Amino acid sequence: MALKDALISLNELQASGIISDYAICGGYACVYYEVGQPTYDLDVLTVSVSKDDIHDIYEYYGKQGAKIENIYIYIKDMPVQFIPNISPLHEEAVARATELLFDDIRGKIVTVEYLIALLLTAYREKDRIRIQRLLDKADRSILLDVVQRFDDGQLYERYKEILA
Repeated sequence: MALKDALISLNELQASGIISDYAICGGYACVYYEVGQPTYDLDVLTVSVSKDDIHDIYEYYGKQGAKIENIYIYIKDMPVQFIPNISPLHEEAVARATELLFDDIRGKIVTVEYLIALLLTAYREKDRIRIQRLLDKADRSILLDVVQRFDDGQLYERYKEILA
């Protein structure tokens, strides 16, 4: 159970004090909301304790003997990409994430509205497809609020384009 092992490890990482919080996003979040396609990796938004959090994460897993390849840290056989809080949107997405329970292991996953906003920031072809599939599951008033508050000059335009 790769996801179970990853959740256990993420909770241990948080308990160690290297990160203060986390939430799953990306393809696994899309699968959670039943709109996913198979995905290669587990994307995890992290909220840092220090400015060196990403370095500290790699060091933590390196000391445990985890395989590290390019941007991925392998937890058992699961490639995990850690995404540090590089924007207020990321930080709030983690803060407002919802709890998930997988085989009695607790974790956090971004809400569908924040997931859409995060996908709007990347805006690759696969993201646009995922957004279309997620829209019916979102509370449009919450989504619009998130998009408008975190608009960087492109977010709201991309949202309008998706709705057109």
